[in-house]
Amino acid sequence: MYRFHPSVKWTAGYPDRQQIVSQITQLWKRYGLQERTKFNTRVHSARQDSYGRWIINNDTSFGHFDGVLAAVGTCGDPKMPHMPNQEAFKGEVLHSSKLDGKTAAGKKVIIVGGGASAVEALEFVVHTDAASTSVLARSDKWIIPRNVFVDILLALNIFGRETIFSWIPETLLKKLFYRDLEDLAPTSDGLFTETPMVNSDIFHQIREHKAKWLRGDIIGFTKNGMRFRQRAKGVPKGGPGREIEVKADMVIMATGYERPSLSFLPDECFQENYQPPKWYLQVFPPEHI
Repeated sequence: MYRFHPSVKWTAGYPDRQQIVSQITQLWKRYGLQERTKFNTRVHSARQDSYGRWIINNDTSFGHFDGVLAAVGTCGDPKMPHMPNQEAFKGEVLHSSKLDGKTAAGKKVIIVGGGASAVEALEFVVHTDAASTSVLARSDKWIIPRNVFVDILLALNIFGRETIFSWIPETLLKKLFYRDLEDLAPTSDGLFTETPMVNSDIFHQIREHKAKWLRGDIIGFTKNGMRFRQRAKGVPKGGPGREIEVKADMVIMATGYERPSLSFLPDECFQENYQPPKWYLQVFPPEHI
């Protein structure tokens, strides 16, 4: 569902989860998809019969279809790495996707990861009145505010990639948004080399001492938290740093998700130069145009 659908109306420039779910539900019901949706069904195969119609899981009871849309997205099962000495930790360890019904009130919290999942987990932790929050990130990523001026500035780059003029928005972000926290801005990766994180609140939380953002490498768990090798700006992953212990009662693993498999599709959908992630940049596989 895209926001250019005529019935989709956001009440703000950046809709929250409740708005997105309500709009999806509205469209789902409007087009009578309740009767056409089958939940809790794993797709193992999709093949065409002699008439060119698609059959799912070799089971004709699902029906015969004129086409198949692979809308599996890019996030599958949560990645939950096991770290050294994890069994010794006295607190709770959970994935960032499992925060529903949880609270961090009064707890010392560690968030492992420095991507979008970590930012979402940080918002959850801070707004449930955690005693302290430490984000342990291996690398620096660009963070941009939810701001119309910034949107216009970035949109001026019609190429959507690094150019000789990329230093202009990068410098403006460092001086006007990062300011005293410029140490957290990436040094080697340009703003347009990967997707930046959009958040206007994170630096406020750091300045208010409600959160810390630490760059470095995790060594392992301790009974009361995690051992962490904190690196200075510009030092690569795995490089030298100062070893510290970060105390915690709760550790949230914002470590992302496994990439969903497209193995249920026939082999001809994956010709040379037509595999993920390029697969997602096209509409139809060559054999099915």
